Amino acid sequence: MNKTIWAGAALTAVMALGLPAAAQNDPRNVTVEELRTAGAKACADGKTYTIAYSHSVSEAVIVRQVRHFASQRAAELGCVTIMHDNTQANNLEQQINAVQGWITLGVNAIVVTPIDESALKPLQAQAKAQGIKWLTYLGVMDDSDGYVGFDHAQSGQIIGQAAADWVRANGIENPKALVTTLTGLPSLAPRWQEVERIFADAGIEIVTMQDSADQTTGMAVTETVLRQHPDLDIVIGLNDDAAVGASRAVAIAGIDPAKVFIGGQDGSLEGLTAVNQGGAYKASAAILINDLGANIVDLALNAITGYGPSFAYTPTVLASKADQALLDKLLANYAN
Repeated sequence: MNKTIWAGAALTAVMALGLPAAAQNDPRNVTVEELRTAGAKACADGKTYTIAYSHSVSEAVIVRQVRHFASQRAAELGCVTIMHDNTQANNLEQQINAVQGWITLGVNAIVVTPIDESALKPLQAQAKAQGIKWLTYLGVMDDSDGYVGFDHAQSGQIIGQAAADWVRANGIENPKALVTTLTGLPSLAPRWQEVERIFADAGIEIVTMQDSADQTTGMAVTETVLRQHPDLDIVIGLNDDAAVGASRAVAIAGIDPAKVFIGGQDGSLEGLTAVNQGGAYKASAAILINDLGANIVDLALNAITGYGPSFAYTPTVLASKADQALLDKLLANYAN
């Protein structure tokens, strides 16, 4: 597998993220090996570092695993202490309290998934004034010192193309699709916009696009659409949670799993498990969470030391039964 961390889309897509000018050429060219080498260099001079990481939904299984791999990388390096908060369910007060505590402690770097950018801006300014490096995860903030993430356009391209290939391989005429979105988070828009583009080129009709990012709404939306379009061929979830909900609706409707393509994004445990079962859930655009967790540490170290790039993307890959070895590897990331 190519280990290059790449944006996948044109440089204009990178610039659209709002990354600082100095970082705009970095994300799609940085390699995993480059990050690991720079991280090791930071520990070679005997200094120690404290890195703090706040995700907005720390209770999620995929987030717990990302934190596991971040802690694993810190332990491997030996010179890094990594701190995790307990922010859950996008609770802004919890996140603010955690970040304020880290600033008081004087950590070297803070990596945060910003629940509310405007609310965190004063804390960002306070941290930077104290020499603490400020990196963002998933979302992007102006004036950040680094970015740990993945390319939403690449994710949409991977799952959209997989569905189009399935339609072609099965000779489906006049295919119809449901695509879920999350319009309240425009930074995620490439996840569905790239699917729209690919489906338009492939002659796949999107009968509706509706917000859904959890299993409950994914199931409800799909049930409603199936009543209107019982011949629905494809469901593409904004994430695996929405797609898992859709797969339950399809199962309840008694639809032959061979005649429908359900695809998710992120590579969650439930999504990958559903793919591995070989039914209607055909694929997930899966993030390499082992590399993602390690990148939290290495990119923060690079922001602190300047030994390497502090803006980079972690690759997304197609998880499907067509590549069982890769699917098994992705599932194994949850066995730790």
